[in-house]
Amino acid sequence: MIRFFRSTGLGPVVVITLIAFGLWVGYFIDPPQLTGLIATDPMPLWGILTRALVATPFLAVVISFILMLIVAVTMVRFNTSIFFIPHRTVFPALMYVVLFSVFPGEMILNPALPAAIMIMAGFWRIITSYRAGGLAINFFDAALLISAGGMFYAGSVWFILLVFIGALILRSPDVKELIITVAGAILPWLVLYAVWYLTGGSINNLTDIIRHNLFDGMPHIFLSRTMVILLAVIGIIFIPALFSVIREMATMKIRSRKTFELLFWMIAVCVVCYVFVPAVSAEMNAITAIPVAFVMSGYFMFTRRTTAAEIFFWLMAVMLVISRIWPY
Repeated sequence: MIRFFRSTGLGPVVVITLIAFGLWVGYFIDPPQLTGLIATDPMPLWGILTRALVATPFLAVVISFILMLIVAVTMVRFNTSIFFIPHRTVFPALMYVVLFSVFPGEMILNPALPAAIMIMAGFWRIITSYRAGGLAINFFDAALLISAGGMFYAGSVWFILLVFIGALILRSPDVKELIITVAGAILPWLVLYAVWYLTGGSINNLTDIIRHNLFDGMPHIFLSRTMVILLAVIGIIFIPALFSVIREMATMKIRSRKTFELLFWMIAVCVVCYVFVPAVSAEMNAITAIPVAFVMSGYFMFTRRTTAAEIFFWLMAVMLVISRIWPY
C-alpha cells in the first residue's frame, strides 16, 4: 500500500476519496443533530455559519467534508509547489484525512477546520518568502490569514508565532518586515471590532466572547479503550517518523530543510497549546494533523525499511476501523 500511495496518477486519488467517504458515510446516512455540537458564544464568523446550518444537519456534514478535502488538497498542492518532500505524492492528503478522522465527535462543524485552511495558506506564504527580494510582504499576508482564522477559531492566534519564527528561520528580517507582520496580525481584529460596533454590538460583549474562546476551559472528551490504542499506535508511528525525517534533513535542499523546521515549530506550538491553554481541546486536531501528516508522509516516502513502515501503516488503518466499529 505504501508503494501504491507513493505513486502518482488517478488510482491513489480515487482510493483516498473512497477512504474519506468510508470514514464519513455514517454521517451522510444519519447526520448528527447539531444542537449539542454548537458551542456557547462562538467566535463571530463561526457563530454566523453554525446558526445558518443548525436546521440542516446534512448540509453541515457536506460543508465539513468539503472543508476537510480543501485542507487535504491544499497540502498536496503546497508540496507540489515547494517540493520539500521530493516526490509528487498524495500521501499528505491521505494522512490528513486519516488523522483528522481520529476524533469522530470533532469532524462535524469543527471551528478549527476553516481556521486550518487559513493557517495552511499562511504557512505557504511564509515559505514562499525564502530568498524573496526586497521587503517581504509575504509575512503581512501570512499574519493576516492566520489572524483571520481566529474569526472562526480563537486558538488560531497562537499560530501567529509561526510567522515571526518563519521570518527568523527563512531570512534576517528587518524592522519594517516585523512591523508589517504585526500590522497584518492586528488588522482582522480592528475590522471585527469596527463592524461589531457599527452594527450595534457591545464592545465589552465581543471582548468577553474572545476571552471565553481563548482562555475558558473546555469539557474533557471521552477516550474509549480503542481510541487510546489508536492514539498510541499513531504515536508509535510518529516518533520514529520524526527522527527519520530529522536524519534525512542533512541531505535536503535548504528550503526543504527550513520547511520541515517550521513544521516542527508548528507541532511545538500545538503541544504547548494542548498542555497550557484550557480552551484548547480535541477540536484543534484539525490543525495539528497538518504538520503531523507532513512528517509521517515524509517518513513513508523516505524510509528504506518498507516492511516495518507497511506494518505500521496497516496497524493504524486497522485500529482506525476498529475504533469506529467498536468505540468502547
